[in-house]
Amino acid sequence: MAELFAEKNKDISKSTLRVFKAICSRWPSNPLEVADELGENGKTKTLSAKYLYHFKKLHKLELINMKKIGNTYIAWPMDMEKLRFLHEMLREE
Repeated sequence: MAELFAEKNKDISKSTLRVFKAICSRWPSNPLEVADELGENGKTKTLSAKYLYHFKKLHKLELINMKKIGNTYIAWPMDMEKLRFLHEMLREE
């Protein structure tokens, strides 16, 4: 999945690709969980803003879905949303 992302969007930075891989490996995830997975330390507010920037870029490219819950955003890969939709359709029959 990450290879397809890189192939389609060669102008996207490596750091955004790292964030996408982190979201795909462990979802749903929020910006602070991604920062923790990538081994970054720092102020909570700074890390949250930094990774929310990447979340928004990925959401604009329709690679992830995002939802705001409380004061944070959660994200999951678009492929998982498609699987959820198919699962719901199969359950209705």
